[in-house]
Amino acid sequence: MAVDFKLPDLGEGITEAQIVRVMVNEGDPVSEDQSLFEVETDKAAVEIPSPHAGVAIKVHVTSGQTVNVGDVMISFEGNGAAAAPEKSAPEKNKGADSPTGLRAEQKTPADDPTPLAVLTRGGSAAKRTTAPAAPAVRKLAREKGVDIDAIAGSGPGGRVVRADVETASRGGGAAVSGHSSSPAPSGGVSAPSGAVAPAAVSQPPFAPPAAAGPPPGQVDQDKWGTIRRSPLSQIRKTIANHMTRSAFTAVHVTHIDEVDVTELERLRKQYRRETGQRVTAMAFVMRALCNALKNHFVFNASIDMETEEIVYKDYINIGIAVDTSRGLVVPNVRNADQYSVGGLGYQLSLIAEKARNVNFAVDDLRGGTFTITNVGALGGMFSTPIINYPEVAILGLGQSKEKPVVRDGEIVVRTMMPFSLAFDHRIADGAQAARFCAELMGYLQYPLTLLI
Repeated sequence: MAVDFKLPDLGEGITEAQIVRVMVNEGDPVSEDQSLFEVETDKAAVEIPSPHAGVAIKVHVTSGQTVNVGDVMISFEGNGAAAAPEKSAPEKNKGADSPTGLRAEQKTPADDPTPLAVLTRGGSAAKRTTAPAAPAVRKLAREKGVDIDAIAGSGPGGRVVRADVETASRGGGAAVSGHSSSPAPSGGVSAPSGAVAPAAVSQPPFAPPAAAGPPPGQVDQDKWGTIRRSPLSQIRKTIANHMTRSAFTAVHVTHIDEVDVTELERLRKQYRRETGQRVTAMAFVMRALCNALKNHFVFNASIDMETEEIVYKDYINIGIAVDTSRGLVVPNVRNADQYSVGGLGYQLSLIAEKARNVNFAVDDLRGGTFTITNVGALGGMFSTPIINYPEVAILGLGQSKEKPVVRDGEIVVRTMMPFSLAFDHRIADGAQAARFCAELMGYLQYPLTLLI
């Protein structure tokens, strides 16, 4: 008997999704939990698994198509189909199933260094793997014929990352665990690297990148010449609508300053020398921000013009703007004020790994109260960031650099980090923003106050 599979409810307020990739063909046998489609919705890219085994007799959607929740995506014939692979005994620390069909990560205490037990659904292979890894990494391992359970992961908590699989596929064995040797001074989100750093060689100050080739899209013509038309992805549609709403709703004002982070950088480097562990400047910024928001709660709020009320948030969820291959996403660290600097660093490493694999769930991108964007990671100095509406403020970080400054009448070299605070002038005034930034700068100039 034929059974129709419809686009499931992917989260609160989501009514449609764009098909990124169809992962099964008509006539293919399908096992339970096998990935059927990759879809984009509300900035999140997820894979939709099959709820049961059968044979795909009709695929009703194509790549690039936008479908609504409840639309039929694929039809199965259950009779005579290969049985689903036998499920292994329940893994320890198993997470609950999310509305998307992806299993959620098990939560750990803020400062608990114990690795997260991350469970993902199995693929079409009969063997269900137990190694902690993102779905995209598991898929890569299957494509390259690599036993993911035999790989020693170099990611946070021993997670297997893409570089580990690629190294193993080349016959290099387990990837060597390591970290980037020269992180961005501004503390941009970075993650463990599975590659061994090559020997130092003489490099020119700037090496032009390889030619990118022609842009995507269908070739067309206008009155001046050849053009290419490419439809907006679901993520880009969401970004466009969200940014337009913010620009035409919030009254943007930007406060710009720079802070002396010489002591912060010295403390970070000393910690790494003595422990062998790396913590980014971004973790310190987040910890300082949480402290400042508790005293300047107007920046951890939203404004309801219909009821003419300010809605103050008792929780602090810090969003981190992340550039991915599919567009900008802003996952947030929930209850960020409950983490130490080290705990925040660990959360940032998880965000970095998800960014590499574009593996954010919808809930990762919801509920933020304040956002940080880091142009310094790409070498930028200042920006005028746009508020992540309905939040009322966003902090933009620039690249930290050594520069001459005057201290006690003498010129000395200090490490300075530029930053900019964009805020909604409907809810806060310039004087409030200046006081907020002054407190934030105080914590960053004297970082020991964040550790006491």
